[in-house]
Amino acid sequence: KTNNLMDRREAMLRVATLMGTAVSAPLLSGLLYSCETKTGNQDVKVTSVVSDKHRAMMEEIAELIIPATDTPGAKEAKVPEYMMIMLSDCYPAADQQRFFKGLDDLNARAEKEHGNSFLDCKPEQQVALLLEEEKRANSQKDQLNKARAQAATAAEREKAIDTPFFGMIKEMTLVGYFTSEPGATKALAYVHVPGRWSACEPLQPNQKGWAT
Repeated sequence: KTNNLMDRREAMLRVATLMGTAVSAPLLSGLLYSCETKTGNQDVKVTSVVSDKHRAMMEEIAELIIPATDTPGAKEAKVPEYMMIMLSDCYPAADQQRFFKGLDDLNARAEKEHGNSFLDCKPEQQVALLLEEEKRANSQKDQLNKARAQAATAAEREKAIDTPFFGMIKEMTLVGYFTSEPGATKALAYVHVPGRWSACEPLQPNQKGWAT
């Protein structure tokens, strides 16, 4: 079990490097928790019912973040299915609620600004809405980081770890994609049997990042 936890931590650090950011507390704790098999634990509550609207929004947002080009997109990599598993099996109830509330708030903004649900908006309208969400999330992250730095006690720091909704869905999309078979083997450079270990390897212009 210890080796599995160490392997998962190393994998998460590599993905964090790809994302150019630190992995958030909900995702990291969820992934580390999922390495252990526990029964009867009430800390993680399974979301048994997810509306078709929420599921469709998750699929659409994931594909907008990583669209299909000359490499597979998020849908083909089954990122929405990955997000469902993470949310239902790993995320605490409070994080689940914050995630789905974020989807509802995004849909409400789409209706207010464009007169349509998010799913019925034009692609350029959807992208604009997500860019606004990302800007808001970055601002919230700055505020949270300041709150953590100024927290005098562990309890105060605990209150300041909530990751904004867009940070959650973008994070799960990137982690789910780059740890999937299509993402690792087609979007990244992949060698099934890498052979020798090279600690320092020169990169060519426009070369893909390495999955192995």
